[in-house]
Amino acid sequence: MDHPKINEDYLDSGSFFDIFNEEDFYLNNRILKNELVEKQTINHPIVEQIIFDHVTFIDCDFEKFDVTDVIFKNCDLSNCFFAESSIYRVEFQHCKMIGTNFDSSYMNNVLFKDCLMDMSGLNKLNLKVVQFIDSSLKDASFNENKLVKTAFKNCDLNKMTILNTSLKTMDFSSCQFETIDIEQESIKGLKVNSEQATFLANYFLGVKIVY
Repeated sequence: MDHPKINEDYLDSGSFFDIFNEEDFYLNNRILKNELVEKQTINHPIVEQIIFDHVTFIDCDFEKFDVTDVIFKNCDLSNCFFAESSIYRVEFQHCKMIGTNFDSSYMNNVLFKDCLMDMSGLNKLNLKVVQFIDSSLKDASFNENKLVKTAFKNCDLNKMTILNTSLKTMDFSSCQFETIDIEQESIKGLKVNSEQATFLANYFLGVKIVY
């Protein structure tokens, strides 16, 4: 997995609102700390080589968000709208992303680590080398996606919806869920642990396994 090509020593301190200084809503080579960005609507904002540290976004609409070589650390992006975005070499670390909408986005070399992503919209995605690690995706929707080298490790997937998405070669065995809304076609080739296998056998076949 390629990590963001960014060196904090060469970044200038700044504000997210510097993006309005450019006619095409472009922001680069900045480190942004402890900032509140509220109720902003920008179509196709472009950010490159940025570190967002403890930045809170409230009710923001950044459709077609173009993000390259960016790190979000301890940020809150809950209920923001990032549909049709292009996200390349980006890391989300310890971020709160409840109800965040990424529908119809392209992600390449993206990491979600220790993130709270419950009820997030992750539909019609094109994912290449994307990792979800130690994160919660309870009640998230994960439908109609194309996956290449996508991984879930130690994640809470309870009540997640996965429809029209092939999980072939993927591994859910380190994850947990009590129930999940999934299609039988989706699980072909999926690796699961014994508890998950018991749930799926009962879910699709009505089979009850006795130990």
